[in-house]
Amino acid sequence: MTGHPVYQNLKLESYIGTPIFVHGKVYGTLNFSSTQVKSSDFEPHEQEIIELMAQSIGRFIAAHQTEMERQRVENELRRQHRRSQLFAEITLKIRQSLQLEEILHTTVTEVQKFLQADRVVVFQLRFDGSGTVVKEAVVPPSPVIQGQEIIDPCFQQEYLEQYLQGRIGAIADVEKANVQPCYLNMLQQLSVRANLVVPILQKQELWGLLIVHQCSSPRQWTSFETQLLQQIADQIGIALAQAQLLERETRQRQELARSNVELQQFAYIASHDLQEPLRKIQAFGDRLKVKFSEVLTDQGLDYLERMQNAAGRMQVLINDLLSLSRVTTKTQPFIPVNLTLVVQDVLSDLEISIQETGAQVEVENLPIVEADPVQMRQLLQNLIGNALKFHNSQVQPVVKIYGQLPMALELPAPSFDHQEQLPRDITNNEEFCQILVKDNGIGFEEKYLDRIFNAFQRLHGRSVYPGTGIGLAICRKIVERHSGSITATSTPDQGATFMITLPLKQHQGDSAK
Repeated sequence: MTGHPVYQNLKLESYIGTPIFVHGKVYGTLNFSSTQVKSSDFEPHEQEIIELMAQSIGRFIAAHQTEMERQRVENELRRQHRRSQLFAEITLKIRQSLQLEEILHTTVTEVQKFLQADRVVVFQLRFDGSGTVVKEAVVPPSPVIQGQEIIDPCFQQEYLEQYLQGRIGAIADVEKANVQPCYLNMLQQLSVRANLVVPILQKQELWGLLIVHQCSSPRQWTSFETQLLQQIADQIGIALAQAQLLERETRQRQELARSNVELQQFAYIASHDLQEPLRKIQAFGDRLKVKFSEVLTDQGLDYLERMQNAAGRMQVLINDLLSLSRVTTKTQPFIPVNLTLVVQDVLSDLEISIQETGAQVEVENLPIVEADPVQMRQLLQNLIGNALKFHNSQVQPVVKIYGQLPMALELPAPSFDHQEQLPRDITNNEEFCQILVKDNGIGFEEKYLDRIFNAFQRLHGRSVYPGTGIGLAICRKIVERHSGSITATSTPDQGATFMITLPLKQHQGDSAK
Protein backbone atom coordinates (compact mmCIF):
# COMPACT_ATOMS: atom_id res chain seq x y z
CA MET A 1 0.00 0.00 0.00
CA THR A 2 1.19 3.49 -0.73
CA GLY A 3 -0.11 6.97 -0.27
CA HIS A 4 -1.09 7.82 3.30
CA PRO A 5 1.82 8.37 5.73
CA VAL A 6 0.02 6.30 8.39
CA TYR A 7 0.01 3.31 6.13
CA GLN A 8 3.70 3.79 5.44
CA ASN A 9 4.56 4.22 9.14
CA LEU A 10 2.65 1.05 10.04
CA LYS A 11 4.00 -0.73 6.96
CA LEU A 12 0.51 -1.78 5.94
CA GLU A 13 0.09 -3.68 2.73
CA SER A 14 -3.64 -4.40 2.83
CA TYR A 15 -6.57 -2.47 4.39
CA ILE A 16 -10.37 -2.43 4.40
CA GLY A 17 -12.42 -0.07 6.60
CA THR A 18 -15.62 1.96 6.97
CA PRO A 19 -16.68 4.87 9.22
CA ILE A 20 -18.69 4.32 12.42
CA PHE A 21 -21.57 6.79 12.76
CA VAL A 22 -23.06 7.68 16.17
CA HIS A 23 -26.09 9.99 16.24
CA GLY A 24 -25.36 10.99 12.64
CA LYS A 25 -21.76 11.98 13.25
CA VAL A 26 -18.54 10.12 12.51
CA TYR A 27 -17.36 8.55 15.75
CA GLY A 28 -14.41 6.55 14.30
CA THR A 29 -13.62 3.78 11.81
CA LEU A 30 -13.80 0.02 11.79
CA ASN A 31 -10.94 -1.40 9.76
CA PHE A 32 -8.97 -4.54 9.12
CA SER A 33 -5.36 -4.23 7.94
CA SER A 34 -2.28 -6.35 7.46
CA THR A 35 1.42 -6.00 6.72
CA GLN A 36 0.99 -8.83 4.24
CA VAL A 37 -0.01 -8.28 0.66
CA LYS A 38 -3.50 -9.65 -0.08
CA SER A 39 -3.45 -11.95 -3.09
CA SER A 40 -6.78 -10.62 -4.41
CA ASP A 41 -9.06 -7.62 -4.03
CA PHE A 42 -11.67 -7.49 -1.27
CA GLU A 43 -15.02 -8.87 -2.37
CA PRO A 44 -18.21 -6.74 -2.19
CA HIS A 45 -19.74 -9.04 0.40
CA GLU A 46 -16.67 -8.47 2.63
CA GLN A 47 -17.25 -4.72 2.40
CA GLU A 48 -20.94 -5.25 3.26
CA ILE A 49 -20.04 -7.32 6.32
CA ILE A 50 -17.69 -4.61 7.61
CA GLU A 51 -20.35 -1.95 7.04
CA LEU A 52 -22.94 -4.01 8.95
CA MET A 53 -20.47 -4.48 11.79
CA ALA A 54 -19.78 -0.72 11.86
CA GLN A 55 -23.51 -0.01 12.00
CA SER A 56 -23.95 -2.44 14.90
CA ILE A 57 -21.02 -0.90 16.75
CA GLY A 58 -22.44 2.61 16.11
CA ARG A 59 -25.84 1.59 17.48
CA PHE A 60 -24.22 0.03 20.54
CA ILE A 61 -22.12 3.12 21.21
CA ALA A 62 -25.17 5.36 20.71
CA ALA A 63 -27.21 3.23 23.12
CA HIS A 64 -24.38 3.32 25.63
CA GLN A 65 -24.07 7.09 25.35
CA THR A 66 -27.83 7.46 25.75
CA GLU A 67 -27.74 5.29 28.84
CA MET A 68 -24.81 7.23 30.27
CA GLU A 69 -26.63 10.51 29.60
CA ARG A 70 -29.77 9.12 31.22
CA GLN A 71 -27.78 8.10 34.28
CA ARG A 72 -26.10 11.51 34.36
CA VAL A 73 -29.47 13.27 34.19
CA GLU A 74 -30.91 10.99 36.87
CA ASN A 75 -27.91 11.59 39.11
CA GLU A 76 -28.23 15.33 38.57
CA LEU A 77 -31.96 15.16 39.33
CA ARG A 78 -31.21 13.18 42.48
CA ARG A 79 -28.63 15.76 43.50
CA GLN A 80 -31.09 18.55 42.81
CA HIS A 81 -33.79 16.70 44.74
CA ARG A 82 -31.43 16.09 47.63
CA ARG A 83 -30.38 19.74 47.60
CA SER A 84 -34.01 20.85 47.48
CA GLN A 85 -34.92 18.41 50.24
CA LEU A 86 -32.04 19.49 52.43
CA PHE A 87 -32.73 23.13 51.69
CA ALA A 88 -36.38 22.65 52.65
CA GLU A 89 -35.42 20.84 55.87
CA ILE A 90 -32.94 23.51 56.93
CA THR A 91 -35.28 26.32 55.88
CA LEU A 92 -38.11 24.78 57.89
CA LYS A 93 -35.91 24.56 60.96
CA ILE A 94 -34.74 28.14 60.45
CA ARG A 95 -38.33 29.38 60.11
CA GLN A 96 -39.57 27.51 63.17
CA SER A 97 -38.26 30.41 65.21
CA LEU A 98 -38.22 34.15 64.75
CA GLN A 99 -35.60 34.58 67.45
CA LEU A 100 -32.35 35.74 65.86
CA GLU A 101 -30.14 33.73 68.22
CA GLU A 102 -32.01 30.51 67.49
CA ILE A 103 -32.07 31.10 63.73
CA LEU A 104 -28.29 31.47 63.54
CA HIS A 105 -27.69 28.51 65.86
CA THR A 106 -29.91 26.28 63.72
CA THR A 107 -28.18 27.43 60.54
CA VAL A 108 -24.58 26.69 61.55
CA THR A 109 -25.54 23.42 63.25
CA GLU A 110 -27.48 22.02 60.28
CA VAL A 111 -24.95 23.15 57.66
CA GLN A 112 -22.02 21.69 59.63
CA LYS A 113 -23.89 18.45 60.08
CA PHE A 114 -24.72 18.05 56.40
CA LEU A 115 -21.43 19.21 54.89
CA GLN A 116 -19.39 17.39 57.54
CA ALA A 117 -17.23 20.49 57.79
CA ASP A 118 -14.84 21.25 60.62
CA ARG A 119 -16.34 24.68 61.24
CA VAL A 120 -19.33 26.74 60.09
CA VAL A 121 -19.66 30.36 61.23
CA VAL A 122 -21.92 33.35 60.76
CA PHE A 123 -19.77 36.46 60.54
CA GLN A 124 -21.55 39.78 61.07
CA LEU A 125 -19.87 42.65 59.26
CA ARG A 126 -19.39 46.27 60.15
CA PHE A 127 -19.15 49.02 57.59
CA ASP A 128 -15.33 49.05 57.68
CA GLY A 129 -15.00 45.35 56.82
CA SER A 130 -14.27 44.19 60.35
CA GLY A 131 -16.77 42.06 62.20
CA THR A 132 -17.62 39.45 64.80
CA VAL A 133 -18.15 35.71 64.67
CA VAL A 134 -21.66 35.76 66.15
CA LYS A 135 -22.42 32.04 65.83
CA GLU A 136 -20.30 28.93 65.29
CA ALA A 137 -20.59 25.16 64.98
CA VAL A 138 -17.12 23.60 65.31
CA VAL A 139 -15.71 20.08 65.57
CA PRO A 140 -12.67 19.49 67.84
CA PRO A 141 -9.74 19.82 67.62
CA SER A 142 -10.43 22.89 65.46
CA PRO A 143 -10.20 25.99 67.68
CA VAL A 144 -13.34 27.83 68.81
CA ILE A 145 -13.59 31.35 67.40
CA GLN A 146 -17.15 32.37 68.34
CA GLY A 147 -17.22 35.88 69.77
CA GLN A 148 -13.90 36.84 68.22
CA GLU A 149 -13.49 40.27 66.68
CA ILE A 150 -11.78 39.76 63.32
CA ILE A 151 -10.11 42.54 61.39
CA ASP A 152 -9.02 41.36 57.96
CA PRO A 153 -6.58 43.90 56.48
CA CYS A 154 -7.28 42.48 53.01
CA PHE A 155 -11.04 42.80 53.31
CA GLN A 156 -11.36 46.31 51.99
CA GLN A 157 -14.11 48.23 50.26
CA GLU A 158 -13.69 46.44 46.92
CA TYR A 159 -14.39 43.07 48.55
CA LEU A 160 -17.41 44.48 50.36
CA GLU A 161 -18.79 45.61 47.02
CA GLN A 162 -18.04 42.24 45.41
CA TYR A 163 -19.84 40.31 48.14
CA LEU A 164 -22.71 42.79 47.95
CA GLN A 165 -22.99 41.87 44.27
CA GLY A 166 -23.16 38.16 45.18
CA ARG A 167 -19.51 37.12 45.07
CA ILE A 168 -18.78 33.59 46.34
CA GLY A 169 -15.32 32.82 47.67
CA ALA A 170 -14.12 29.21 47.39
CA ILE A 171 -10.59 28.02 48.23
CA ALA A 172 -9.78 24.31 47.95
CA ASP A 173 -6.30 24.56 49.50
CA VAL A 174 -5.10 27.79 51.09
CA GLU A 175 -1.47 26.72 50.74
CA LYS A 176 -1.78 26.45 46.96
CA ALA A 177 -4.26 29.25 46.38
CA ASN A 178 -3.26 32.57 44.88
CA VAL A 179 -4.32 34.78 47.80
CA GLN A 180 -2.80 37.83 49.39
CA PRO A 181 -0.29 37.11 52.17
CA CYS A 182 -2.35 39.00 54.75
CA TYR A 183 -5.42 36.87 53.99
CA LEU A 184 -3.36 33.66 53.98
CA ASN A 185 -1.88 34.58 57.36
CA MET A 186 -5.35 35.15 58.85
CA LEU A 187 -6.64 31.80 57.55
CA GLN A 188 -3.60 29.98 58.90
CA GLN A 189 -4.14 31.57 62.32
CA LEU A 190 -7.63 30.06 62.27
CA SER A 191 -6.21 26.66 61.20
CA VAL A 192 -8.11 26.81 57.90
CA ARG A 193 -7.04 24.60 54.97
CA ALA A 194 -10.10 25.22 52.76
CA ASN A 195 -13.02 27.61 52.97
CA LEU A 196 -16.27 28.53 51.26
CA VAL A 197 -17.76 32.00 51.76
CA VAL A 198 -21.18 33.29 50.66
CA PRO A 199 -22.76 36.68 51.43
CA ILE A 200 -25.79 37.20 53.69
CA LEU A 201 -27.82 40.07 52.26
CA GLN A 202 -30.59 41.86 54.08
CA LYS A 203 -32.65 44.45 52.24
CA GLN A 204 -29.95 44.89 49.59
CA GLU A 205 -27.30 45.46 52.24
CA LEU A 206 -24.39 43.19 53.16
CA TRP A 207 -25.27 41.99 56.67
CA GLY A 208 -22.53 39.38 56.97
CA LEU A 209 -21.06 36.14 55.64
CA LEU A 210 -21.89 32.46 55.96
CA ILE A 211 -18.54 30.66 56.04
CA VAL A 212 -17.57 26.98 55.95
CA HIS A 213 -14.04 25.96 57.05
CA GLN A 214 -12.24 22.68 56.49
CA CYS A 215 -9.34 22.62 58.93
CA SER A 216 -8.11 19.03 58.76
CA SER A 217 -7.33 18.87 55.04
CA PRO A 218 -7.89 20.57 51.69
CA ARG A 219 -11.34 20.21 50.16
CA GLN A 220 -12.71 20.65 46.67
CA TRP A 221 -16.05 22.42 46.96
CA THR A 222 -18.75 21.13 44.62
CA SER A 223 -21.31 23.25 42.79
CA PHE A 224 -23.96 21.39 44.81
CA GLU A 225 -22.42 22.60 48.09
CA THR A 226 -21.95 26.12 46.79
CA GLN A 227 -25.52 26.44 45.54
CA LEU A 228 -26.92 24.98 48.74
CA LEU A 229 -24.94 27.40 50.90
CA GLN A 230 -26.02 30.33 48.76
CA GLN A 231 -29.69 29.36 49.05
CA ILE A 232 -29.38 29.00 52.82
CA ALA A 233 -27.69 32.40 53.07
CA ASP A 234 -30.64 33.91 51.16
CA GLN A 235 -33.04 32.34 53.66
CA ILE A 236 -30.99 33.70 56.56
CA GLY A 237 -31.39 37.18 55.08
CA ILE A 238 -35.16 36.75 54.93
CA ALA A 239 -35.29 35.28 58.44
CA LEU A 240 -33.15 38.12 59.79
CA ALA A 241 -35.53 40.70 58.38
CA GLN A 242 -38.53 38.88 59.89
CA ALA A 243 -36.79 38.43 63.25
CA GLN A 244 -35.83 42.08 63.43
CA LEU A 245 -39.36 43.11 62.48
CA LEU A 246 -40.75 40.86 65.22
CA GLU A 247 -38.24 42.21 67.71
CA ARG A 248 -39.21 45.77 66.84
CA GLU A 249 -42.92 44.98 67.09
CA THR A 250 -42.38 43.16 70.39
CA ARG A 251 -40.48 46.11 71.77
CA GLN A 252 -43.20 48.49 70.63
CA ARG A 253 -45.89 46.28 72.21
CA GLN A 254 -43.93 46.16 75.46
CA GLU A 255 -43.51 49.93 75.43
CA LEU A 256 -47.20 50.38 74.65
CA ALA A 257 -48.19 47.94 77.41
CA ARG A 258 -45.93 49.75 79.86
CA SER A 259 -47.39 53.10 78.82
CA ASN A 260 -50.91 51.73 79.23
CA VAL A 261 -50.13 50.43 82.70
CA GLU A 262 -48.59 53.76 83.67
CA LEU A 263 -51.59 55.59 82.22
CA GLN A 264 -54.02 53.34 84.08
CA GLN A 265 -52.10 53.80 87.31
CA PHE A 266 -52.04 57.54 86.74
CA ALA A 267 -55.78 57.60 86.06
CA TYR A 268 -56.44 55.62 89.22
CA ILE A 269 -54.15 57.74 91.39
CA ALA A 270 -55.36 61.02 89.89
CA SER A 271 -59.01 60.04 90.26
CA HIS A 272 -58.40 58.83 93.79
CA ASP A 273 -56.59 62.04 94.75
CA LEU A 274 -59.39 64.16 93.29
CA GLN A 275 -61.91 62.56 95.62
CA GLU A 276 -60.89 64.49 98.74
CA PRO A 277 -60.97 68.05 97.33
CA LEU A 278 -64.23 67.23 95.56
CA ARG A 279 -65.76 66.00 98.81
CA LYS A 280 -64.78 69.32 100.42
CA ILE A 281 -66.42 71.27 97.60
CA GLN A 282 -69.60 69.22 98.00
CA ALA A 283 -69.52 69.50 101.81
CA PHE A 284 -68.98 73.25 101.86
CA GLY A 285 -71.61 73.67 99.15
CA ASP A 286 -74.12 71.79 101.32
CA ARG A 287 -73.19 73.97 104.33
CA LEU A 288 -73.63 77.15 102.31
CA LYS A 289 -77.05 76.00 101.17
CA VAL A 290 -78.18 75.06 104.69
CA LYS A 291 -76.77 78.03 106.62
CA PHE A 292 -76.79 80.89 104.15
CA SER A 293 -79.57 80.15 101.67
CA GLU A 294 -81.77 82.83 103.30
CA VAL A 295 -79.18 85.58 102.86
CA LEU A 296 -78.10 84.61 99.35
CA THR A 297 -79.63 86.43 96.43
CA ASP A 298 -81.39 84.53 93.66
CA GLN A 299 -78.23 84.84 91.60
CA GLY A 300 -76.13 83.50 94.48
CA LEU A 301 -78.47 80.53 94.91
CA ASP A 302 -78.25 79.88 91.15
CA TYR A 303 -74.45 79.91 91.31
CA LEU A 304 -74.54 77.55 94.29
CA GLU A 305 -76.90 75.19 92.49
CA ARG A 306 -74.66 75.16 89.41
CA MET A 307 -71.62 74.47 91.58
CA GLN A 308 -73.30 71.53 93.30
CA ASN A 309 -74.51 70.08 89.97
CA ALA A 310 -71.01 70.38 88.50
CA ALA A 311 -69.54 68.72 91.59
CA GLY A 312 -72.06 65.90 91.27
CA ARG A 313 -71.15 65.37 87.62
CA MET A 314 -67.48 65.43 88.57
CA GLN A 315 -68.13 62.77 91.22
CA VAL A 316 -69.79 60.52 88.63
CA LEU A 317 -66.91 61.10 86.21
CA ILE A 318 -64.28 60.28 88.85
CA ASN A 319 -66.14 57.12 89.83
CA ASP A 320 -66.29 56.04 86.18
CA LEU A 321 -62.59 56.79 85.70
CA LEU A 322 -61.81 54.69 88.74
CA SER A 323 -63.96 51.88 87.34
CA LEU A 324 -62.14 52.08 84.00
CA SER A 325 -58.70 51.93 85.62
CA ARG A 326 -59.72 49.09 87.95
CA VAL A 327 -60.46 46.82 84.97
CA THR A 328 -56.73 46.11 84.72
CA THR A 329 -55.32 47.35 88.04
CA LYS A 330 -57.79 45.86 90.53
CA THR A 331 -58.57 42.41 89.19
CA GLN A 332 -59.63 39.09 90.66
CA PRO A 333 -58.68 35.56 89.53
CA PHE A 334 -60.84 33.85 86.93
CA ILE A 335 -63.27 31.34 88.38
CA PRO A 336 -66.39 29.60 87.02
CA VAL A 337 -69.15 32.23 86.92
CA ASN A 338 -72.83 31.43 86.37
CA LEU A 339 -73.98 34.37 84.26
CA THR A 340 -77.63 33.64 84.99
CA LEU A 341 -77.00 34.33 88.68
CA VAL A 342 -74.99 37.43 87.81
CA VAL A 343 -77.86 38.82 85.71
CA GLN A 344 -80.32 38.11 88.53
CA ASP A 345 -78.18 40.20 90.91
CA VAL A 346 -77.91 42.99 88.33
CA LEU A 347 -81.67 43.04 87.80
CA SER A 348 -82.15 43.26 91.55
CA ASP A 349 -79.90 46.34 91.63
CA LEU A 350 -81.77 47.87 88.67
CA GLU A 351 -85.22 47.11 90.09
CA ILE A 352 -86.19 50.78 90.50
CA SER A 353 -85.14 51.65 86.91
CA ILE A 354 -87.08 48.66 85.61
CA GLN A 355 -90.19 49.76 87.50
CA GLU A 356 -89.88 53.41 86.44
CA THR A 357 -89.54 52.51 82.75
CA GLY A 358 -92.08 49.68 82.87
CA ALA A 359 -89.57 47.45 81.14
CA GLN A 360 -90.03 43.76 80.47
CA VAL A 361 -86.75 41.87 80.97
CA GLU A 362 -86.28 38.31 79.69
CA VAL A 363 -83.31 36.14 80.63
CA GLU A 364 -82.62 32.81 78.94
CA ASN A 365 -79.88 30.31 78.30
CA LEU A 366 -76.80 31.97 79.79
CA PRO A 367 -73.66 29.82 80.15
CA ILE A 368 -71.12 29.31 82.90
CA VAL A 369 -67.78 30.87 81.95
CA GLU A 370 -64.40 31.25 83.58
CA ALA A 371 -64.20 34.94 84.41
CA ASP A 372 -63.69 37.67 86.97
CA PRO A 373 -67.10 37.67 88.72
CA VAL A 374 -66.95 41.33 89.72
CA GLN A 375 -66.18 42.40 86.17
CA MET A 376 -68.89 40.18 84.68
CA ARG A 377 -71.38 41.91 86.94
CA GLN A 378 -70.07 45.33 85.92
CA LEU A 379 -70.19 44.37 82.23
CA LEU A 380 -73.79 43.17 82.30
CA GLN A 381 -74.94 46.01 84.56
CA ASN A 382 -73.57 48.59 82.11
CA LEU A 383 -75.21 46.92 79.10
CA ILE A 384 -78.58 46.29 80.75
CA GLY A 385 -78.51 49.75 82.32
CA ASN A 386 -77.94 51.30 78.90
CA ALA A 387 -80.79 49.27 77.42
CA LEU A 388 -83.10 50.73 80.09
CA LYS A 389 -81.68 54.25 79.83
CA PHE A 390 -81.97 54.54 76.05
CA HIS A 391 -85.53 53.17 75.83
CA ASN A 392 -88.10 54.32 73.31
CA SER A 393 -90.79 56.24 75.14
CA GLN A 394 -93.38 55.31 72.49
CA VAL A 395 -93.31 51.55 73.23
CA GLN A 396 -92.93 49.34 76.27
CA PRO A 397 -89.20 48.67 76.80
CA VAL A 398 -88.24 45.01 76.27
CA VAL A 399 -84.75 43.78 77.10
CA LYS A 400 -83.58 40.24 76.33
CA ILE A 401 -80.40 38.72 77.70
CA TYR A 402 -79.48 35.31 76.27
CA GLY A 403 -76.58 33.15 75.12
CA GLN A 404 -75.87 30.90 72.17
CA LEU A 405 -73.27 28.42 70.92
CA PRO A 406 -70.71 29.15 68.21
CA MET A 407 -72.66 26.93 65.79
CA ALA A 408 -75.63 29.27 66.22
CA LEU A 409 -73.71 32.54 65.91
CA GLU A 410 -74.85 33.09 62.33
CA LEU A 411 -78.51 32.62 63.21
CA PRO A 412 -80.57 35.80 63.35
CA ALA A 413 -81.17 37.18 66.81
CA PRO A 414 -84.67 36.59 68.13
CA SER A 415 -87.37 39.12 67.48
CA PHE A 416 -89.66 40.35 70.22
CA ASP A 417 -92.33 37.84 69.30
CA HIS A 418 -92.87 36.12 72.66
CA GLN A 419 -93.66 32.80 70.96
CA GLU A 420 -90.18 32.54 69.41
CA GLN A 421 -87.88 29.92 70.89
CA LEU A 422 -84.39 31.01 71.87
CA PRO A 423 -81.33 28.73 71.43
CA ARG A 424 -80.78 26.24 74.22
CA ASP A 425 -78.27 23.63 75.33
CA ILE A 426 -75.33 25.94 75.88
CA THR A 427 -72.63 23.67 77.32
CA ASN A 428 -69.01 23.99 78.32
CA ASN A 429 -68.05 21.53 75.57
CA GLU A 430 -67.69 24.47 73.19
CA GLU A 431 -64.65 26.71 73.20
CA PHE A 432 -66.54 30.01 72.90
CA CYS A 433 -69.99 31.29 73.69
CA GLN A 434 -71.88 34.44 72.86
CA ILE A 435 -73.91 36.61 75.22
CA LEU A 436 -76.40 39.01 73.67
CA VAL A 437 -78.23 41.97 75.20
CA LYS A 438 -81.06 43.04 72.89
CA ASP A 439 -83.45 45.95 73.34
CA ASN A 440 -86.14 47.78 71.38
CA GLY A 441 -84.92 51.25 72.35
CA ILE A 442 -83.85 54.29 70.36
CA GLY A 443 -80.86 52.52 68.77
CA PHE A 444 -78.10 54.33 66.90
CA GLU A 445 -76.59 54.63 63.44
CA GLU A 446 -74.03 51.86 62.90
CA LYS A 447 -71.55 54.30 61.37
CA TYR A 448 -70.87 55.31 64.99
CA LEU A 449 -70.13 51.72 66.06
CA ASP A 450 -66.38 52.22 66.56
CA ARG A 451 -66.95 55.49 68.36
CA ILE A 452 -69.32 54.26 71.06
CA PHE A 453 -66.72 51.94 72.63
CA ASN A 454 -64.24 54.78 73.20
CA ALA A 455 -64.10 56.68 76.47
CA PHE A 456 -66.02 59.98 76.74
CA GLN A 457 -67.86 59.37 73.46
CA ARG A 458 -71.55 60.26 73.54
CA LEU A 459 -74.15 60.17 70.77
CA HIS A 460 -76.76 62.10 72.79
CA GLY A 461 -76.76 65.24 74.90
CA ARG A 462 -76.15 64.96 78.64
CA SER A 463 -79.35 66.88 79.36
CA VAL A 464 -81.43 64.16 77.65
CA TYR A 465 -79.50 61.04 78.71
CA PRO A 466 -77.18 61.49 81.71
CA GLY A 467 -73.80 59.79 81.86
CA THR A 468 -70.10 60.27 81.21
CA GLY A 469 -69.64 58.19 78.06
CA ILE A 470 -67.29 55.74 79.78
CA GLY A 471 -69.65 52.79 80.32
CA LEU A 472 -69.10 51.04 76.99
CA ALA A 473 -65.36 51.72 77.15
CA ILE A 474 -65.34 49.83 80.45
CA CYS A 475 -67.29 47.00 78.81
CA ARG A 476 -64.76 46.75 76.00
CA LYS A 477 -61.78 46.64 78.39
CA ILE A 478 -63.46 43.95 80.50
CA VAL A 479 -64.18 41.81 77.44
CA GLU A 480 -60.63 42.27 76.10
CA ARG A 481 -59.18 41.27 79.45
CA HIS A 482 -61.17 38.05 79.12
CA SER A 483 -59.75 37.41 75.60
CA GLY A 484 -63.12 38.13 74.03
CA SER A 485 -64.73 40.67 71.74
CA ILE A 486 -67.74 42.97 71.81
CA THR A 487 -69.70 44.55 68.98
CA ALA A 488 -73.23 45.70 68.24
CA THR A 489 -75.88 45.99 65.57
CA SER A 490 -78.55 48.66 65.55
CA THR A 491 -81.13 50.57 63.57
CA PRO A 492 -82.31 53.99 64.78
CA ASP A 493 -85.67 53.79 66.60
CA GLN A 494 -85.67 49.98 66.33
CA GLY A 495 -83.30 49.01 69.11
CA ALA A 496 -79.80 47.63 69.43
CA THR A 497 -78.17 44.26 70.08
CA PHE A 498 -74.83 44.08 71.88
CA MET A 499 -72.95 40.83 71.24
CA ILE A 500 -70.17 39.61 73.53
CA THR A 501 -68.02 36.63 72.54
CA LEU A 502 -66.11 34.99 75.40
CA PRO A 503 -64.06 31.81 75.78
CA LEU A 504 -65.75 29.35 78.10
CA LYS A 505 -62.38 28.55 79.65
CA GLN A 506 -59.49 30.94 80.06
CA HIS A 507 -55.92 29.96 79.27
CA GLN A 508 -53.61 29.55 82.23
CA GLY A 509 -52.16 32.89 83.24
CA ASP A 510 -54.82 35.00 81.51
CA SER A 511 -56.13 36.29 84.82
CA ALA A 512 -52.92 38.24 85.22
CA LYS A 513 -53.71 40.42 82.21
